[in-house]
Amino acid sequence: MPITWLHNNLDILNSCMLSSRQFIDNFKSVNEEEEARAYNIICSNRSIAVKMLESFSKLEDAFQNLDLRFGWMDVEKTESVNGVHITNGNTLIIGEGSIIEGFMKIQGVKTLYMTSKAQNSADHLGFQRHLAKHSNPSSVALGELRADISYAQTLIRRAESLFFHLDVMKRDETGADFCPIAGLDIYQTCNLLRLAGMSKALQLICMNTDSAEITSKTSDLLALITWYLLEGHLNKEIENMKQNENDIFLVNTELHEEPIKFVVGHKTGRWWYQLPGTKEYLPCSDKDYQAISSGKLPDAILSLQN
Repeated sequence: MPITWLHNNLDILNSCMLSSRQFIDNFKSVNEEEEARAYNIICSNRSIAVKMLESFSKLEDAFQNLDLRFGWMDVEKTESVNGVHITNGNTLIIGEGSIIEGFMKIQGVKTLYMTSKAQNSADHLGFQRHLAKHSNPSSVALGELRADISYAQTLIRRAESLFFHLDVMKRDETGADFCPIAGLDIYQTCNLLRLAGMSKALQLICMNTDSAEITSKTSDLLALITWYLLEGHLNKEIENMKQNENDIFLVNTELHEEPIKFVVGHKTGRWWYQLPGTKEYLPCSDKDYQAISSGKLPDAILSLQN
C-alpha cells in the first residue's frame, strides 16, 4: 500500500489553514529507527488528510511522548487493500467506505464493529435493533450501551481490530445525512475510543467516513475522537498478574469443577477471567463476576470459552 508520509512531504502544509502548528509539529518529528513503536494515522486520500490536519491543529498537543506518523494513501497506485500489511505499529485509518471495506476482509483477526446496523454475526457495539436483526449474544445494542457503558469493556479489550462507521453516532452530532436520528453522542464516543486506546490487543482501527470528501464539521469530530483514542494509548497500563499487585477472587460454582478465578488490576480497575483448563487470562467485567457468583453463565464469558 503506497503511503505518502507528512514528514517527507511537508509541502502539503502550504494548502492547509492551520490554527496552530503544535500538534502538527509532532507529526513531523518521526524516529524512523523506532518504526514498530509508532502510532500511524493514515487518511484514505489527500483531501481528507488536509481536512484532518486543519482539525488537528485546533487541538492541544498532549502526546510528546508518542511517536506519531501522519500520512495518506496514494489511491491511484493501489489495486487492492485486501490483506495488505500497511506498516508496523498501531494504525488508525480514516477514510471512505470503499477503502475501509478492503481492510474489513482481513482474515483471522478478532474484529469489533461499531455501526448502526449489525449485518453479520460478528461482535457489534452500539447497533440499533430496530434497523437490523442480530443474533450474536456477545454484542451490545445502543440501548444497553446507553444504560451502562461498562458493557463495552469486554468487547473492546478482546478486539484486535475495530471498524468504526460514522453512522453509529446520531445525525445531530455528525451533521451527516446518512446517520440515523438515534445513536451515540460525542461524549460516549470519545469515552469508548479512549477505552479502545488503552487496549493491549487492538492494533488496527478504521474510521469509515462513507465518502471520499468530508466537511470541516466531520473532520473536527473525527479529530476529537482521535485525540481521546491517543490519550487512551498514552495512558495504557497493562496489569501484571502477580497476586500482590492485584485483587484475586475465587468463585465456587456448579459450572466448573474447580473454583473460577477473577483478577482485578490495582492500576486500572479492569477485570480479568482465568479460562479454566488453559489458565489463560481474558478480559471481562465486574458484571460477569457477579453473574457467575450467582450461578449464571453470562454470554460474554460463554463466548470467551468458544
